[in-house]
Amino acid sequence: MATEQQVQTGVWAIEMGRGKRVIQWVLLGLAAVALSLVYTAGEFRGLETREAMDLAQLARHIARGEGLTTSVIRPLSLWHLKTHTASHDARLVRHPDLVNPPLYPLVLGGLLRLLPDSVLEPKLNAQVYLPERWVILPFNQICLLLSLLLVYHWANRLFDRQVAITAAWILFLSDILWAYSISGLPTNFLMLLLLATLWLLHKADTDLNPITASPAPAAPAPMTKHAAAAVLVSAVLMGLCVLTSYRTAWLLVPVGIYLLVILRGRRPLLWVAVYLAVVAALIVPWMVRNHAVSNSLFGIARYDIFQGMGVFGGDVLPRSYQPEFHLSARSLAGKFVNGTRYHLFTTLKHTGSDFLIFFFVVGLLYGFRRRDVQRLRGLVVGWLAAGVIALALFGMHETGGDGRVDGGDLLVVLLPVIVVFGTAFFYLLLDRIAFRMRLTRALAIGAFVLVNILPMIFTLLPHNRGQFAYPPYIPPTTRMVANMFQPNEIGCSDLPWSMAWYGDRHTVWLPLTLKDFYEIHDVLPPPGYSLPFLMLTPYFLDQKVQSGILKGEYKEWVFIIRGQVPVLFPLKSIVFLPPNSDQVLLADRPRWTAAGAPAVTPVTPALGGFAQPE
Repeated sequence: MATEQQVQTGVWAIEMGRGKRVIQWVLLGLAAVALSLVYTAGEFRGLETREAMDLAQLARHIARGEGLTTSVIRPLSLWHLKTHTASHDARLVRHPDLVNPPLYPLVLGGLLRLLPDSVLEPKLNAQVYLPERWVILPFNQICLLLSLLLVYHWANRLFDRQVAITAAWILFLSDILWAYSISGLPTNFLMLLLLATLWLLHKADTDLNPITASPAPAAPAPMTKHAAAAVLVSAVLMGLCVLTSYRTAWLLVPVGIYLLVILRGRRPLLWVAVYLAVVAALIVPWMVRNHAVSNSLFGIARYDIFQGMGVFGGDVLPRSYQPEFHLSARSLAGKFVNGTRYHLFTTLKHTGSDFLIFFFVVGLLYGFRRRDVQRLRGLVVGWLAAGVIALALFGMHETGGDGRVDGGDLLVVLLPVIVVFGTAFFYLLLDRIAFRMRLTRALAIGAFVLVNILPMIFTLLPHNRGQFAYPPYIPPTTRMVANMFQPNEIGCSDLPWSMAWYGDRHTVWLPLTLKDFYEIHDVLPPPGYSLPFLMLTPYFLDQKVQSGILKGEYKEWVFIIRGQVPVLFPLKSIVFLPPNSDQVLLADRPRWTAAGAPAVTPVTPALGGFAQPE
């Protein structure tokens, strides 16, 4: 009898008790693993954006114990160090990174350090670079899944289980979020930090203010330990957000207003000052490092506003060794207005699912009964407004790839909260419809979910994306070129981030002018180092002839297209590279014969043929 009773108790636990929940979570975990494998197998072709490769190679330097030095050498950074530091040393070797915030590469570097040193060395014929598969992708996908768990728990507290489940499934099958998870960009990591920050701020609100529809009492409750801890921890997380993306500093303005509202009657100005002090305590050491290295608190990231507002088009600014800043308040104001209009009516609309954005925006007209939900939604709207302003000032990163992902997009990190509020408003509308059958209501919910996950469905359908993200990225060719040269030989390329990551080679970004190239080539290399090669890819060669080459930012390099090497140009040995002889390598001497690379072909008429120097 005892055994039979134990069996019945076990069956009941599986069907109704904790066992049921365990089975559900196990099945969800298996579904997450399956989706991750399927999506990665179908979509991942290596890193495809310049920012992802830049951050990855920076993390590899950290893993090797080389500190925050970079292999992506921007002429603008060389100019800044030579002009604005006391030593006037451009530091072509062991060049300090003056562009990226440190947190994401530090985290990746710590994870890469767990791998054997041999794994970090790029293999010539490897189809996938192992650090991408073993560290970068799993880390970002784990950040995504943790964000979804947080959103589910939070939506369940804000509304109900039905809203939480629907929002969680829409996010779980969000094509854009999974695209970011395989991009190598810090977006999912930043999203997790921001969601945790938002959750803690809301928790402080609910601890201090009653969750009722009635007005707040005249005498507010005193500050509690739990609320104070939530505010302080959220400040720490906010500081980490700024160390992940400088643009998130703009989100501090709505946070300060939110704190003034939820802490009214409890010395709110003091708490806002404490909050900002905690954030500053985290970011000031990094600013001190930047100032010590470059005499600038944010390195050359301070010039991003000129790039973002279109003062310099394309890649002109980072490629400029002698930049000229011609500014006027009127032109900047006009560019800011145009940028704000574009990001408000285009970027915001295309954040994740268009349909849920519409539900979220229309739902702003509805007043929730719970005052904490109203205040939270106000903070989210404030963050969206701050994100639009940040994008108008600093622009997108123009990272390349298929155009779906961009590391500078501050709006997509708020997609989970937008989905929650959009789903809640959908159910509010649904509850006002008198369905005669439960099946009809279920079909309406199913149609709502289906419409929002259609991008994922189409992505998972069989299609051929190719083995590599070419043009312009083809890692085997990049590694082959890098292996032709010695460790003390520095390269130059229109894709320095690709050569730095896949070729593990210090590479100068193709300077804007030939004069700048001559100075960098002849003057800047320290004793024992040289700059013996220049690799050009379809990134430059596929530019529009008139606007991009003849009259654009590559006009001084038009001789590559015409096939005539200038007399003074130091790299006179020329070869075309695979896969279709549409990449060009110029070197000080024919290194490819010594390297014995079978796929390299000599001069061909692919670009009209190169003439001898005149």
